Amino acid sequence: MPIRPLLRTLSTHSFITLTAVSLALSLSACGSNPPQPNKPKQPPAKTQTEAISASKLLEMANQAPSPERESLVLQAAQVYITNQKFNRARDLLVDMDTDILADQAYIKHTDLLSAIALHEGSNFLAHGILTKPRLEQQWQNMEPFMEVSLREKRAQVFALLGEAQESVNERIQLAGLIDNKTQQQKNQDALWQNLMSIPFAELQQLSQNEHGQAARGWYSLAAINKNNQIDLEQQREQLQNWLREWRGHPAHGNLPSDLRLLQSLIDQQPKQIALLLPMQGKLAEAGEAVRDGFFAAYYQALSNGRHTPEVRQYDSSSDALAAYQQAVNEGADLVIGPIDKEKVTELSLMPSLQVPMLSLNYPDAPPAQPLKGFYQFGLAVEDEARQVARQAFLEGHRQAMIIIPTQEWSERSARAFTDEWEKLGGIVVNRTQFQAGANYSGLVKDAMLIEQSQIRTRELQQLLGVQLQSSPRSRGDVDMIFLIADPAQARQIKPTFAFHYAGNIPVYATSQVYSGQPNPKADRDLNGVRFNTMPWLFDTTSSEKQAVAQHTKSAAVYGRLHALGADAFRLYARLPQLEQVPNMRIYGATGALHMLGDGRIEREQIWVRFRNGEAQPLPMVINENELAY
Repeated sequence: MPIRPLLRTLSTHSFITLTAVSLALSLSACGSNPPQPNKPKQPPAKTQTEAISASKLLEMANQAPSPERESLVLQAAQVYITNQKFNRARDLLVDMDTDILADQAYIKHTDLLSAIALHEGSNFLAHGILTKPRLEQQWQNMEPFMEVSLREKRAQVFALLGEAQESVNERIQLAGLIDNKTQQQKNQDALWQNLMSIPFAELQQLSQNEHGQAARGWYSLAAINKNNQIDLEQQREQLQNWLREWRGHPAHGNLPSDLRLLQSLIDQQPKQIALLLPMQGKLAEAGEAVRDGFFAAYYQALSNGRHTPEVRQYDSSSDALAAYQQAVNEGADLVIGPIDKEKVTELSLMPSLQVPMLSLNYPDAPPAQPLKGFYQFGLAVEDEARQVARQAFLEGHRQAMIIIPTQEWSERSARAFTDEWEKLGGIVVNRTQFQAGANYSGLVKDAMLIEQSQIRTRELQQLLGVQLQSSPRSRGDVDMIFLIADPAQARQIKPTFAFHYAGNIPVYATSQVYSGQPNPKADRDLNGVRFNTMPWLFDTTSSEKQAVAQHTKSAAVYGRLHALGADAFRLYARLPQLEQVPNMRIYGATGALHMLGDGRIEREQIWVRFRNGEAQPLPMVINENELAY
């Protein structure tokens, strides 16, 4: 298992740099940097004096009686952590018997050990340390600075592990403890991001049933923000009602930054949109699918009495530059499209844009300098691969095997996974490629080094001169498998892991592993595989999806393009908001959408696992100890 019961058992190779830690912690959607005296932003140089200081403390501890001895050891661990000697601090802390520690020493021990666990990325371990019953009994007796430190860590780990409500509660507690304005703002920003990760229906329920006034106000405000991401005017009206009702709430005079931009968004929203989509050639059907998704969302908004712009469609099949210029000349305030990668690249090389453009694909290479008004949105396989890397690392894995088909797009996906995985601190142990129709059993056997295991057994038998009763073993240096395969390929590859003694290694995949249509009988062979995919496939209440199904005859393969078109409509009025509020998310049909610094919109998809042959959506984070297929 990737998360061991004792921190002592964690390999020193699993420790990562502070930069990687900050990247891993940002997955929690937490925008704050806690006031942690144990982990300064600029670590001091490891001077000889400081090294001697820790050694001297331990020397004194060896001569001191209890409880002075334990106090000196904790001080030495603190010095080691300050100097980033985490292994030494860890060894000291796990050797201590916490049952004999006085309350204040126990609190200090908890703070230090949880800091190491978070630094290492052992989130389940940190969760266990920070939620022990004994700690829960200490809040009233705790020094304020220590309570701030521990609650900040708890808020982080709760958010990392998908326990958004618990993280919200911690941050509301922190709001009453922090007196620094900068830290207060960071805490509120992180609180808001946690709220945005909670489903709308749950926010509504919490806004009515939560006991604390501050919490109820936050849940109510979050519900307003999350329920009206298409209708700006309705959102403004509900926000004004909230401001009248919650005059004493902490957010009343300090609204989240995305809500503060509402009026300017309403004033500046496009009045005429141009859709640049292919109407001829090999991409005509894809363009039609995107158009159908866009207009499904458009007419749904129109039927609800919402503000809608005028929309004109232009053919991008031949000259995309000419189509863009024609749209501008005819009054377009925003251009959406094209979807052809080559044409997107062509438009991205323009020296400037007369009106903003939301392309529905990504250029071959980003412009040397970000092009003002050039926003990019698409269904990039690289986004999915990077998300797999972040999720697997968050769930405690560190040593990956990659198995992919020999295709250009899967190569790009594997490179994106590898870059993200190694940036976080993971190791790619093996990479294997296969041709369609390959001998998948042999492929897995070779990748898992089964032949080498059998050779070792034979050599040992020859050496000892006796027949050994042993089974071959798969390699022990892999704790997760990243698989890229279509459903037919994956149904053959996945069962061979169990056949070759690797059935307990978790398998992560991208959306290509699922056809989009339930097939329990065939998909039983995929049991246990978890993959990321767009919410559209599992949304049974979407009016846009129902409209597409009712009014179009597109094949199921185009479902993802319908979702792309629907989200293009969701995005059109929110682009300046996403640009100005880096941590803001639009919760759309293709995933949670946020904008990177270069105008590229990245998707965070939902997680799904095959169980009894059925693809079932999952919580944010999976604890391996709770898995059951």
